[in-house]
Amino acid sequence: MADIEQNYQIKYSEKWGSYLQQEASRLDKYVTVETGLTGKMVAYDQYGTLEFTEKTERMGTTTPAEAPTYRRIMYPHLFTKAVGFDEFDAKKLANIDVPVSKTIESLRAAAGRCMDKVMLDAFLGTCYKGETGGTTVAFPTSQTIAANFVESGSATNSSLTIGKLRRALTLLQQAEAWSEDRRAYGDELVLACSSSQINALLQQPEITSYDYNTVRALAEGRIDSFMGFKIIRTELLPLSGGVRSCLAWVKSRAQFGIWDDFKVKISVRDDLDETLQIRAKFACGATRLQEEGFVKILCTEA
Repeated sequence: MADIEQNYQIKYSEKWGSYLQQEASRLDKYVTVETGLTGKMVAYDQYGTLEFTEKTERMGTTTPAEAPTYRRIMYPHLFTKAVGFDEFDAKKLANIDVPVSKTIESLRAAAGRCMDKVMLDAFLGTCYKGETGGTTVAFPTSQTIAANFVESGSATNSSLTIGKLRRALTLLQQAEAWSEDRRAYGDELVLACSSSQINALLQQPEITSYDYNTVRALAEGRIDSFMGFKIIRTELLPLSGGVRSCLAWVKSRAQFGIWDDFKVKISVRDDLDETLQIRAKFACGATRLQEEGFVKILCTEA
């Protein structure tokens, strides 16, 4: 007689789960956002600074100076993604539905990550300026904190340290990109870093001790803000040769633009044997408005 074990059945789930992923943009609340954009590019015209000259003679000649104006250019990036289901997939899936809602949910999450990537690539990379955007602007070394930066003593490679944060704040203040009175006008000081840098900060007494910090970061296992920076965790920052490029910025200097917001269209493709197609699209761009509003912090990472 056959053993009953050979008749054991497999029970399958009747709903779809989701893979772990970043499910929405984490940066869009901490940049300047403009929607409804059109055209092959958008220009942001800015007025520079003026300085007085001392009058040293009576009834001297007046020499007008040119107004210091600048133009920063932002280009759109276009993104699409289509997912299809065969006309007989619903029958073959039996007691589990075709994952239409899960597909839309996943597409929305992917769009959020993609928008963050567009922002980080623009803020850390090459930007464009000039009348037609033909002049490139690289991220300046003067706004970069080296991986081996220390406030005193011998240079030593390190992850994110309090000293590097102090240096970043100093650079932003020296350029007049940040002062506390800007917060009253809705501006914000932001720091994007990965979980590795947050873990490094959690090991430093300035973060975890009541003597330095009224927020018990170690007990809560997170750091929301420190030294005036709103801290945003993202795993999308570039990592090269064991060095992570973290970024601090002033919200008003970080420009993000949306040409076409996230949209989804569901249609039946007669040209593909009535395949059910779920197609999403959006278009966006980003740029630094002024380099002095950003500081790149290089951090070693295991």
